[in-house]
Amino acid sequence: MENVAYIVFICFALPFLLGIPIVRSRMRVILLFIFIGMCCCLVIAEVNGILYRKLGQSMYYITTNITPMTEELIKAIPVLVFALLVSSKQDYVLTIAFMTGLGFSLLENSTILVETVVSRGSVDFTWALVRTLGAGLLHSLCTTSVGIGITLIREQKKLFFCGTFALLTTAIVYHSIYNSLIQSDYKYIGAALPAVTYIPIIFVVLHFRRKRMRLEAAKARKDKTENKGKAEKVKQ
Repeated sequence: MENVAYIVFICFALPFLLGIPIVRSRMRVILLFIFIGMCCCLVIAEVNGILYRKLGQSMYYITTNITPMTEELIKAIPVLVFALLVSSKQDYVLTIAFMTGLGFSLLENSTILVETVVSRGSVDFTWALVRTLGAGLLHSLCTTSVGIGITLIREQKKLFFCGTFALLTTAIVYHSIYNSLIQSDYKYIGAALPAVTYIPIIFVVLHFRRKRMRLEAAKARKDKTENKGKAEKVKQ
């Protein structure tokens, strides 16, 4: 089936694009970067196709050595542009990084679903779970990890370069390990790898978010008390 990725893109991505002008500003950014993630998926598919034809290597070699690099590099570009032009605040950057990875995985999984149904005739729930908890989470986690380094672009430029490079390299290696496992006899370990990684990250994120909210609430109470004291002095 030719051009299946473009057909799926029209079916899934265009509704996101059409919804952007309707929703509020915060949701608009989320929808936009899901759409951008889908666009990244199309671009990467073309790049990987060209490299596959030019290098003359096996598909296994390409998916374990080449695609992790091309995918993580290209997915990081819109996150970097956002941090440079809009905001480098951690909450914003990590959110749009996760959404970019999510958009990528949505289009990739949908395309593979169509191709698999056409070739096999059907898929089962196990296949769907493996794709969702495996590749679906993988792309969002890898892009988010790179986003952590990108948040340092304005405040700590020296740390930004080495930090982003280190996290990007980690994401590429992690991605390569996943692709290697998922095509081996240990595919179920590979499928579980992103989910196992995701669980502790969620606890850490929620812990720091609650801690930040408590600090902000304490600061707000302190400011309120100080303002009240100043107002009473003015009255006196």
